[in-house]
Amino acid sequence: MADGCCAGCSKILLFIFNTFFWLMGAGLLTVGIWSLLDPGLKNLTLLDLSYLNAVSYMCIAAGGVIMVVGFLGCCGAITENKCMLVTFAICQFLIFGLMLSAGIVGLVYRDRVSKELTSVVNDIVDSTTKIDQKPEYFRDATVALQETFKCCGYDSYNNWQTPSSVSSCDCSRETDKDEYCNSNNPRYYRSCQSLFADYLSWGVQLAAITAMALSVLPLIGLCMTICLIKGVNNDVGVV
Repeated sequence: MADGCCAGCSKILLFIFNTFFWLMGAGLLTVGIWSLLDPGLKNLTLLDLSYLNAVSYMCIAAGGVIMVVGFLGCCGAITENKCMLVTFAICQFLIFGLMLSAGIVGLVYRDRVSKELTSVVNDIVDSTTKIDQKPEYFRDATVALQETFKCCGYDSYNNWQTPSSVSSCDCSRETDKDEYCNSNNPRYYRSCQSLFADYLSWGVQLAAITAMALSVLPLIGLCMTICLIKGVNNDVGVV
């Protein structure tokens, strides 16, 4: 059994850490499965957004790997098995490198990623066809987007055949009307395209920063594992 304050504390903290790590993987796995089975999100696949399914499968795969690594770390901490601990340390190092790299790449290429996603959406929207003539799920998604960003239409309000009948285009309830809200004809005049592009860029940047911040977790786990391995080695040397 590993002796010493450092090794003893590392064993307890490593077990707690890996329990949290395992739960994080279970949560990611659940989100991935839910995103595939949720009836509301299934409508997105009808829009040919097949890459969203790929994201769901990535969540499932990542969640499964994290759960296995977390279980390996828990078993290694309890049994003080050097082989398990070394394997766990290697996995933590790889996860740290992947998360840090993903964060850096996301920050460097955030504008490019945003443009690519916007281009995909442009191809799907097809502004030559009026929104009124598109399927109901598409109209509902557009209305939800307009309510969120306070805009009307993807390119302009002309994307709607009858924009005056769309309540989400109405800005008459706005107390401070600006150039995006006409007082004579109270509807939003700004398009959702640029707002959506800015939102995508912000989302990519937030995801990248989050990945870089969370990369500290496997680094902490790696340090605790190394400390415990040293304690186990000292025991072997004494024996």
